[in-house]
Amino acid sequence: MSSFMKNAEMMRFIDEAYHTPYSLLTNNCFHKSIKIVRKADELVLEANLVIALVSITPRHTFPYLPRILPHCYSMVERHKVDVALDPATEKIWCKNNEIISLLPMNLKRGVWIARMCSNKNITKCFW
Repeated sequence: MSSFMKNAEMMRFIDEAYHTPYSLLTNNCFHKSIKIVRKADELVLEANLVIALVSITPRHTFPYLPRILPHCYSMVERHKVDVALDPATEKIWCKNNEIISLLPMNLKRGVWIARMCSNKNITKCFW
């Protein structure tokens, strides 16, 4: 088992991020992933941001139309951590592991980006 899986503080932080309500504008996959990468860096764990230029999020309720947008998740100690959607949103759309990411780009400098984005200015990093 990797040090990431044994790190109780990191696992609690990821669980907290997962249960934080999803918002397309204020608490989306970019926000959550940056917070996770920042926390992993603080705990001296290897972490990267991965940005998919196109992702398809299936919808499990009417009108059943998928959402097609860019997507972001983090890699911590070579483990994919995708907590974009909270449990309530997963009931409407899909489980986080069902999001289809096309053209993913692993940003090895994701920690640098996460450090630049303070909690107060996190939205200014991308738009």
